[in-house]
Amino acid sequence: MATTTAGISPIQPLLHEAGFEVMESATLPGRTASYAPIPDALDSRVVASLKAAFPIGLYSHQAQALQAVAGRKDICLATATASGKSLVFMAASLDLLLKNPFAKVVALYPAKALIQDQLEKWHRVLDPFGIGLGFIDGSVPVAQRAQILASSRVVLLTPDVTHAWLMNHANDRAIRPFLRSVRLLILDEAHVYDGVFGTNMAYFLRRFAAVTAPFQLIASTATIGNPAGFLEQLTGRQVSVLGPDQDGSSSPEKTIVRVRAPHKKSFECMVELLVGLSRLDGSRFLAFGDSRKMVERVVAATLRARNTQPEDDAGGEVEEADADTPEALGRILPYRAGYEAVDRRQIQRSLSDGALAGLVSTSALEMGIDIGEIDTVVLLNTPPSVKSFRQRLGRAGRRRAAVCIVLDDEGTMGSLTDYLARTVEPSWLYLDNRYIQYANALCAAAEMSASGKAPSTEPSFASLPPSFVQLVENELNPTDVVASDLYPLKQRGQGGAHREFPLRSATEQDFRVTDVRGNPLGTLSMSQALREAYPGAVHYYMARPYRVIGFVYRTGEIKVMRCRHWTTRPQTQTVVFPRFQGGILNLQKSDTGFVAEVELQVSERVVGFVEQRGSTKTEHVYGPGSEHYQKPIGRFFQTTGVCWYFPDRFAVSEAMAARVLEALCVECGIQCRDLGIGVFRTNTNPALPDATGGICIYDATNGSLRLTQILAERFSGVLDRAVSIAEERQESDAVLAELRSFGWMLGTLTAEAPAASSVLPQSNSDWVTVIASGQRAIYASQDGPIEVTVAGYRYTPQGLLYELVSPRPGSRWLVAADAVSSLNGDSLLTQYNVMTGESKVETNAAAA
Repeated sequence: MATTTAGISPIQPLLHEAGFEVMESATLPGRTASYAPIPDALDSRVVASLKAAFPIGLYSHQAQALQAVAGRKDICLATATASGKSLVFMAASLDLLLKNPFAKVVALYPAKALIQDQLEKWHRVLDPFGIGLGFIDGSVPVAQRAQILASSRVVLLTPDVTHAWLMNHANDRAIRPFLRSVRLLILDEAHVYDGVFGTNMAYFLRRFAAVTAPFQLIASTATIGNPAGFLEQLTGRQVSVLGPDQDGSSSPEKTIVRVRAPHKKSFECMVELLVGLSRLDGSRFLAFGDSRKMVERVVAATLRARNTQPEDDAGGEVEEADADTPEALGRILPYRAGYEAVDRRQIQRSLSDGALAGLVSTSALEMGIDIGEIDTVVLLNTPPSVKSFRQRLGRAGRRRAAVCIVLDDEGTMGSLTDYLARTVEPSWLYLDNRYIQYANALCAAAEMSASGKAPSTEPSFASLPPSFVQLVENELNPTDVVASDLYPLKQRGQGGAHREFPLRSATEQDFRVTDVRGNPLGTLSMSQALREAYPGAVHYYMARPYRVIGFVYRTGEIKVMRCRHWTTRPQTQTVVFPRFQGGILNLQKSDTGFVAEVELQVSERVVGFVEQRGSTKTEHVYGPGSEHYQKPIGRFFQTTGVCWYFPDRFAVSEAMAARVLEALCVECGIQCRDLGIGVFRTNTNPALPDATGGICIYDATNGSLRLTQILAERFSGVLDRAVSIAEERQESDAVLAELRSFGWMLGTLTAEAPAASSVLPQSNSDWVTVIASGQRAIYASQDGPIEVTVAGYRYTPQGLLYELVSPRPGSRWLVAADAVSSLNGDSLLTQYNVMTGESKVETNAAAA
């Protein structure tokens, strides 16, 4: 790597005109290709076809991979973007199908767009041999899918449709023959299987193996730390890895430029830069933003800049316009997950054929979708991880030299030389997560119910935690009561576990967005809806603004209508309820403060929003008289987090927590959107009796992935990084003094064993623990979780019921006890005798 400025000369004037300062730049040298003969272990017809297409041979890693596949090895291609990984698994598939006329191949692509991108390449390989090819994603009508399986020997699927439809019908007569014929599974872009999605995927792959015949595996990725270890955790298999050291593909040089904008001018500068890039002849760019809202807003701003349209300061809603096409929108378009398939394909096609100058995308385009030659990649934020940076960098310069511009306004990237030398972060899977385990156990039980197989003897389950097998067995042959915290999942699963528990959003509800004419405008998860499409919000779709005019929780529908280019920001209330009694996982304390990783409940509510029209800001609060909504919306979930308390006010401020969270994400490669900040409150705290409130950083996934565990273990190091970030930004002496003082307080803590649980004892089976009368609780209603007050409880032939205070004066609700959760450390609990009606011994809730 060499430091240089020569590689950025065509871009330098645009950076200067946009107001950016170039901090430093570096060039990664190119690499020449190395070739090897085509392995003769392949079918002679495959060898002949490859020799005709590649007369000088294959890249050396391609030949090595095909030799390993011919030897029946499971492999992972962990080579660079555009290194010819697709050719390997297409040639391997052709070899298998020609040698075994009864075999079938399943290729899993983590995005619909990838399937559409790869279809033509597959056809070029298979069609000369008369081998049938089909694809199934969510856009393919259900009535056509079984016929596609029957007529195709290679089927391209998304994991989502394979889980939700194929596995849901694994016992159907039309599906069983296909599953029993699968002899090769292709797992493309394996690095995306991380976190919640990856954990679900790990369970899904074992479930898939349990209902198919034995098959060979080929995986591919460009950026995985420790690919062999990760693939073993993901699939339960040991794979042979061909990594960067074996990569024989060529690679042009790439210049990376780190820039910053004047204070508080970053947004305007990035818009000016993108507009400038769109006017360069013969050059195309791809820009990345780290949030869906940012991507939409940036493109909307470029449209107004190109059209010299002023910001809207006044005016009402606008009439619903005809559907916008990419061509009508302009030379720059947004791209993100959640778009309708027809819009997504049209955007890709417009970029490939030159109708567009560039795209602004979320991480959705980090994957290897073929969008043609990209000359410039722009990172509108400091990349969230080295893995993400390398994926984005790899999208440019496939055939000719390219430039990557990184906007590092906050200085969190540090020295470019040091950053480029960093190793890729490990990919995390959380197989011990009991909520994800149970959702998959419900699916596995349905899949295995007709097979006669015993989960305890299923080889594919052997690499999973024993608790998963126990959950599956209990569903097939019930012997134990379902745990109270899992019972809501059990209820949801009654409607079809495969549909209720999608792979990507864990146990969150999904919402479908439509305009007033019924035209579909994509989908949102519950957490995305709370950020982007709450009642009254201005939600952007393909850079066009839509007002949310309807939000129906129970049916998962969001109705919108076109409006002006205003912006809205949700006003949220987040309250954390730690389970300090019996729920502490890690504890460090002194006489005056503590840090504890603890099980907890989180209540996140949107209570209104702030709307900005040009320079004018207006606050809207939900409630009586609101034109948009009458009550807060939100979610209530179980997770874990790190709580802390110190007597100094600044140490328990949300501003300090935001600094810690930012440093944690930079230091440990965690996505900020996967974490949350809240104030905790409790009436009892064994860690420190006087600490009835404090601050918390929590894992934002229901059931917890324990993403904050590393904060409890490395808090001092994270705070050191926060100090470094503040120094880089040249923040005030007061801020630095507060951070360093906080670090000193952390140094006074010593590790202690967590306190033992003090859950109420139960004298016999007639006594049950209930929430006491007059206490606050959470009711899981059809319209979402709502805070309620318990008026009483009673035992009936239908089971234990709670009487809740209704929002309507003078009325009461009677609801099943399983639908009501106590608030950790807040709700008083009592024991209730279901036979005599007696109550005794009140205490604070120790568990939900």
